[in-house]
Amino acid sequence: MVSHIVSDMGGVLVQIEWQQRVAALLGQPISLDELHHLWVTAASTLAFETGQIDFAEFAQAFIAEFDLSVSAEHLMSEFLQVVQAPMPNCQTVLAALKQDFHLSLLSNTNPAHYEKLQSRYGFFDPFDQLFLSFQIGLMKPDEQIFHHVIKALGTDPENIVFFDDGRRNVEVARSIGIQAFQVDSPDALWQVMQPFSAAADKTGPYTPTS
Repeated sequence: MVSHIVSDMGGVLVQIEWQQRVAALLGQPISLDELHHLWVTAASTLAFETGQIDFAEFAQAFIAEFDLSVSAEHLMSEFLQVVQAPMPNCQTVLAALKQDFHLSLLSNTNPAHYEKLQSRYGFFDPFDQLFLSFQIGLMKPDEQIFHHVIKALGTDPENIVFFDDGRRNVEVARSIGIQAFQVDSPDALWQVMQPFSAAADKTGPYTPTS
């Protein structure tokens, strides 16, 4: 029986301007799949989001890696704007699900975005457990990060429902037995969870708006 919900952050629960701002910095359009791939293969982003370098070091490294004609200050400002506010209904959906399920967050992220979301919105407060790439030194879609989550939660993979906006992340999670779904909003996450809630004879108090 499903007992744990593990969700991605950006693009699922939090509004992001990732694709637009990175494309503007690079000076060329980039698809979401290409951006996901770039983020886990570029040396600068990999180092920053696994906790190996700080924000200022990341800015310099990213500029050098992609041969950009921008200042470190401009890149840092633009990078902070990648992460916006929690999406509509985010906190309401989390509060409703928390009544019946253990909630965890699994995110490729960094200290700059973490501090912005926590200081402005208290975004992380509803979660029972946080799995943040910069703290654990692993990034999705590395299979090891999912094994890390399973072990830390102390449950079987089939008891976990995982949500992400990245296709590859969902595929890897499914490959090791996690029930995984690609979604792009709190309301979409809520809709997917309804059969699991019904199977457990649970009824949440939240009804999403269309």
